[in-house]
Amino acid sequence: MPDNSLFIAGLTGVTAIAASSLASWLTSRGNAHAARIQVEAGTEAQRRDGVRQTRRAAYLALIEQAQVVADGLRGVDALSTAEAGTALAAHRDRHQRLRRAVTLIDLEGPSTVQVAASNLLIMSGTLTTALAATAESACRENRREFRETLRAYIRLIGPFVDAAAAALDER
Repeated sequence: MPDNSLFIAGLTGVTAIAASSLASWLTSRGNAHAARIQVEAGTEAQRRDGVRQTRRAAYLALIEQAQVVADGLRGVDALSTAEAGTALAAHRDRHQRLRRAVTLIDLEGPSTVQVAASNLLIMSGTLTTALAATAESACRENRREFRETLRAYIRLIGPFVDAAAAALDER
């Protein structure tokens, strides 16, 4: 009988080299996969943070603009008809800036925030109508309607702030 020990030693060596190579290959694939997952997770976290920061900036811009509209109209009730006309022109300009801020919210925000922002814009348009009526005739009824509309507008700012805060907390 020939001596098989050389054959067995060679087979054992080849098996060890193959097993080592396979283990090395599997380890490198696993490491590459883990690295890919880590990069994807990091990229997704950065994207979410970027979206959150963009939304936050859009929400703050709308809150600021909504407050500018409210502040610009607080003393209108006591103005004469001519002064109310000047206030109407200024309000229309503020309303356009509010419209741009709402458009950005439509692009950035979830539906609850979009609805709250749209309600603010609609009420700002209603304020324009009430202010135009007051500028045309400063009668008691027009002034009362303007005051009520302004109060309703101011009450809508709170729900927008709440919806925006809830949307930011979700992310």
